[in-house]
Amino acid sequence: MTLQINSDEEKVDLLIDGDIYDEHAEFLRDMSFSYARRGIKNLDIQFGSTYYISSKGQQCLRVMREALGRQGMQVDFKPKLSSVFPR
Repeated sequence: MTLQINSDEEKVDLLIDGDIYDEHAEFLRDMSFSYARRGIKNLDIQFGSTYYISSKGQQCLRVMREALGRQGMQVDFKPKLSSVFPR
């Protein structure tokens, strides 16, 4: 997995390429909670050339989005795999 990050005081954009395994999802979760603690309110995650996310990784990212939503952070998953994470 490779990750490109663009951020400012209000928003973080992540572009992910490559497959996402359990440890990658856990890293993304931990990083996202770190941004939330710093007051970021919007997180956009775009899957570029990502073709596989492990089932545990999918669950981790879904739980992350729900938990961050309860904290007031908007988390959006963008294509290609957005159907894996319906709103």
